[in-house]
Amino acid sequence: MTGSQEAVNERISGGTTQFTTQQTKKREQQNITKCNRGVLTILASIIISPAPKAPTLLALNKGDNTVSIINLQNGTKIKTLPTGPNPNEVAISPDGTVAAISDMGANPTDPGRTITLVDVPAAKIKSTIAIDAHGMPHGITWLTNDRLVFTSHVTDSLVELDVKSGKILRAIPTEQKGTHLAVFDKGFRNAFAVNAFSGTVTAIDFKKGTIRKQIPTGDRAEGIAISPDNKWVSCGNLGANTVSIIDPATLEVTRNLTGIGAPIRTVFTADSQHLLVSSVSGGTVEVFSTKDWTKVASVDLKQKPIADERYGKQWPAPMNFWVRKNGNVLVVLVTSHAVAEIDPQTWRVVKTYDTGPVPDGIAVAE
Repeated sequence: MTGSQEAVNERISGGTTQFTTQQTKKREQQNITKCNRGVLTILASIIISPAPKAPTLLALNKGDNTVSIINLQNGTKIKTLPTGPNPNEVAISPDGTVAAISDMGANPTDPGRTITLVDVPAAKIKSTIAIDAHGMPHGITWLTNDRLVFTSHVTDSLVELDVKSGKILRAIPTEQKGTHLAVFDKGFRNAFAVNAFSGTVTAIDFKKGTIRKQIPTGDRAEGIAISPDNKWVSCGNLGANTVSIIDPATLEVTRNLTGIGAPIRTVFTADSQHLLVSSVSGGTVEVFSTKDWTKVASVDLKQKPIADERYGKQWPAPMNFWVRKNGNVLVVLVTSHAVAEIDPQTWRVVKTYDTGPVPDGIAVAE
């Protein structure tokens, strides 16, 4: 190799080395910039994002026309807010921010005619919506964050409401008496409305707004529920001391569970494996397997003392249910002014929460 060639090679080598070094430094600088941006993003998210809120229970108190807002982590009452007359049922919007309350009123001659909306994160009343002719609202279900359905005892119908505009969008008459509660299958294609004074369940094509079938169940039919897997509809018949099991595909009663004292409400567990029934006269929650409908447990609720002797020295009178995201089941203890939490693994009460006087509807934002 000649001296001149060595010089050329040295220049090429040196230039390549210099170029490679410059590339490395540039990449290092880019990595540092990306790292800094990542750190800033994390810090910003920590500063901007609100701290996660504890699961919040809303319990309606018919005794003083209020709603108790309760922290489920520590059991303390966050706030008590006024509602309309005789609040009965409550439901949480899909995004968990708004609770809708049916202000049922005293009776058909003095019906409630409002839906109260609660801002759940702020724990304050958001608005009150007049529903005019469709008085005595009771069962309530959200369809979207802007629309809900409630039952009306005055018009015996399912009423669809736009909560933003306050306008009634449509009403579907059940052609029965005492339309009390309604449940829906997935996608809100079909509805099942229970009619307390007719002793029936009305199967409705909710998309079309037409009646599919009137299904006889029993005296004072009230406690309706649908399993999460949509395989079963249950109906507690308070006056008949039975629970009717309906196949939503055939719209037939497949069996009646008997020997349950005043079965006022029913609910399925999150996995659809069990049906819970609140027995008012027994002071228990009766548990049935959905595999063969045999009773597998009876949850004793007599651990909390009676809070108001005006209602007699009876059992705690279990009523409405709510299934939490962790699978635990909440049940209202009407005469104890409390809510009990049941662990479905052991079928025991693991906690109780104090409410206001004569609690009824409950719902949880979590």
